[in-house]
Amino acid sequence: MYPLATLANARRCMRATKIGDYQVEEGVEVMCDTWTLHYDKKIWGEDAEEFKPERWENGEDHFYKGGFIPFGLGPRQCVGMRLAYMEEKLLLSHILRKYDFVPGPKTQTPLKLVGMRTTQPESVWMHLKNRD
Repeated sequence: MYPLATLANARRCMRATKIGDYQVEEGVEVMCDTWTLHYDKKIWGEDAEEFKPERWENGEDHFYKGGFIPFGLGPRQCVGMRLAYMEEKLLLSHILRKYDFVPGPKTQTPLKLVGMRTTQPESVWMHLKNRD
C-alpha cells in the first residue's frame, strides 16, 4: 500500500527508442512513479486505494505484468527482495501465532505519510493482544 522508494525505479535511456506514442532520446532519465502505478484504477479497479490482500489469494497474477513492483522489475530488480520476503513471512508467522494486532488510541487512521523520495508513516501505533 505504501511503496517506500516511489521514484527509485529510474534508468538512463541507452539509445533513442519509442515507447507507445512517446519518443525517448538517448541519455534521458526515464523514471517509473511506483506510487501512482500501485494506485492506478485502470489496473486495480475502483477500489485501488483499499487494502485488499485477497487480491493475491489465488496465487495468479490477475493484474498487468509490472502493475505491482515494490522491488523493481527485470535484471536490475532489488537483490534483497527474496531475503525481505522471507524475513517478513518468518517474523509475521511468529508474531501471529501468539498475538492479534489491534488499533489503540494513538493509531492514525489513515496513516499520515511523510517524505518525498522515500515515504514512511509519521508514526505507527498498534497493540498486540494475546490470542486465546
